[in-house]
Amino acid sequence: MYKAGTKEWDENYAKLVEERNKSESKPYIVLTPEWASEFEKMVQADDRYKEVARTWEGSVTLVFKADPEAGFDDDLFILMDLWHGECRSAKIVPSEIGRNGDYVLEAKYERWKRVLKKELNVVKEMATNRLKLVPFNFKKAAKLAAAAQAAIRLVDIAGEVSDKFPDELESEELRSFKAFLKELKTDFCI
Repeated sequence: MYKAGTKEWDENYAKLVEERNKSESKPYIVLTPEWASEFEKMVQADDRYKEVARTWEGSVTLVFKADPEAGFDDDLFILMDLWHGECRSAKIVPSEIGRNGDYVLEAKYERWKRVLKKELNVVKEMATNRLKLVPFNFKKAAKLAAAAQAAIRLVDIAGEVSDKFPDELESEELRSFKAFLKELKTDFCI
């Protein structure tokens, strides 16, 4: 088991992503390390995001609440290190790292899925507290509201990465996904 927040964890996570990028085919399953890596690359290459997020700074964690029916028994945390239109990294991290993001947004898996599929508007979901800033802080909420165009573009990009969701997998692929998540939990505390 690698200790989160260490160089060893980071190096081995990067190696895992590299191996999975070679062995898994696109479209990647949403909520896998290779999906997060592809998301990072797409944000880095997106000129529109760079423009609308040029004044944004801070890490954002997306928390997908546990959903055993969708294949994961524990909350999953995607941490994005965002800085003035750049995405310095996007990865799945352990809860203790994810909870320390500057802005932690959490919702049920089904709600995130609908946001990524553009069935729900991310700004409206935050405004109605269905997508929650945790812990709630007025100053942070105001900063998020001011960055609404950046948030919308991030969600649009995330939805473009893949439409292959865990709860829509065939039974064998779902078993493989669940087994992989157990490995992540054992090796990376995810």
